[in-house]
Amino acid sequence: MERQAANEGHEARRRSGTIARIGTAALLAAALVSIAATEHSAAAAAAADADGRTPPVVCIDAGHQEKGNNELEPIGPGSTETKPKVSSGTRGVVTGKPEYVLTLEVSERLRDKLEARGFTVVMTRTAHDVDISNKERAAVANEAGADLFVRIHADGDASSKTRGASVLYPASTSSATAEQFARSKAAAAIVLEEMTASSGAHSRGTTARSDLSGFNWSVVPNVLIELGFMTNPDEDRLLSTADYQDKLAEGIAAGVERYITDVAGKPLWNPQPFEETLTLVEDADLYDRSGSGFVPVGAYLSPQSVLAREKAGEWYRIDTWLGSNWIRAPRALVGGVRSEERSVALSATVPFYRYPDEGEPVWGTLSPQTVEAFESWGEWLHVRTWLGDGWLQVP
Repeated sequence: MERQAANEGHEARRRSGTIARIGTAALLAAALVSIAATEHSAAAAAAADADGRTPPVVCIDAGHQEKGNNELEPIGPGSTETKPKVSSGTRGVVTGKPEYVLTLEVSERLRDKLEARGFTVVMTRTAHDVDISNKERAAVANEAGADLFVRIHADGDASSKTRGASVLYPASTSSATAEQFARSKAAAAIVLEEMTASSGAHSRGTTARSDLSGFNWSVVPNVLIELGFMTNPDEDRLLSTADYQDKLAEGIAAGVERYITDVAGKPLWNPQPFEETLTLVEDADLYDRSGSGFVPVGAYLSPQSVLAREKAGEWYRIDTWLGSNWIRAPRALVGGVRSEERSVALSATVPFYRYPDEGEPVWGTLSPQTVEAFESWGEWLHVRTWLGDGWLQVP
């Protein structure tokens, strides 16, 4: 329950040694048609994503966090009632596992399943050592314009016999609009039905709540999923198994997809022509989408430049010697990267980043000195640093 909700979550996937690496030459051999790349501004990219043809957005909030924050915040807009910002949640009676750990484990599984279906997923947290209030978690979903805000929690009770899963949704009195209330209620019923069918969990039904800050500050449809009771010995053990977590995540993902297509009426997959050069700055797995979802083909691309044919959110279709495949490349540099050979004098201390994006955490700093740039992208320079190759903005 929301013993004050909080979230985290995303780690890079580890690949087995059997996966093949595709080099630039092999990628382009005989399959790519030569098309001149055009300069692609950030404004153009934003316009392409604002036309309503991109995949639906789901915001996942892995409930709670390692350390609670008992500072008070209003329970909702204009309310004089306050609650602690966030708590650390309950704990497994047998496993001893904290709720905030369980919720992130399931949230990461859910994220992967939704992305494989073609959704764009936003996580409110990706680590345990965070301090994000329930109001701030709702703000993440609001700012993302989420089609559904999914909050993952686990329950606790004084009786060790109490068990089962439930889904909460905002009451009509605390919903921002009548439409938000109706959609949240519908989503709760659908997600609970699919989750219990997939996992075999006992259903405790759906409940409207007006006392949860995460609901009251939300303006998008949202649900809070109680996976089960960590105070029930049998359910606690079950919740910690990979197989059961996978069944829960699969059911939730199926419910989200059904809600988006049947209730929200938004097409799940509608890629658009997008003939642009992309520079990959990290490995990108290859997927086949000849069926209804993404299936890994057992290979990935190392950092290199590729030509995209279609785009849907952060997904791009490219031609490879394996055929026409899809990659998810949220950090891809659109428009290509230029080779550089120049010295740049830094007159002040400047930050540098692992990727050319000010939204990324600062990787380190460089004191006044002369650095050697070997690539450029827009107003960014790729330089050698004491931590490795990093990006800084042109001084």
